[in-house]
Amino acid sequence: MRLIPITAADEDLAVRLECDHAMMLHIGGPRPEADVRAAHKRRFDLMEQGKAHMYKIVAEDHAEVLGAIGMWKIAWKGPQTYEMGWFVLPEHQGKGVAAETARLIIWQALSNPKVRCVHAYSGVTNAVSNAIARKIGESERWAQIRQARPRQC
Repeated sequence: MRLIPITAADEDLAVRLECDHAMMLHIGGPRPEADVRAAHKRRFDLMEQGKAHMYKIVAEDHAEVLGAIGMWKIAWKGPQTYEMGWFVLPEHQGKGVAAETARLIIWQALSNPKVRCVHAYSGVTNAVSNAIARKIGESERWAQIRQARPRQC
């Protein structure tokens, strides 16, 4: 899988993901389309300012979009802390897409010495996202990063 930075042209992907009831079930429910389009523009602006890193997830062997993943600065324990989140389109769920791309984005983030912590705040009722968080928390690459650059998160 590849992570490709989102552009203004990816607005329809954001609408497909964030206006869907099932996709948004654990994070407040579907959003109105106008709100999603405005949020997409804000995310793109944050990327240009270096405050967010947002990607569409694309299959390795072709250009099919599988979902989206991103991380953004949050005000928690200093300026080097980020939150991350992901969406995988329903037809690609259950295939390891979220875990694999979460590992990619964490590896990329923590390769930057200015990034201190990356968090995923899954709701307690979101069993799938919590399982993904456990899976990426136990990954060998993540453990290597933690050992090489311990953080106080």
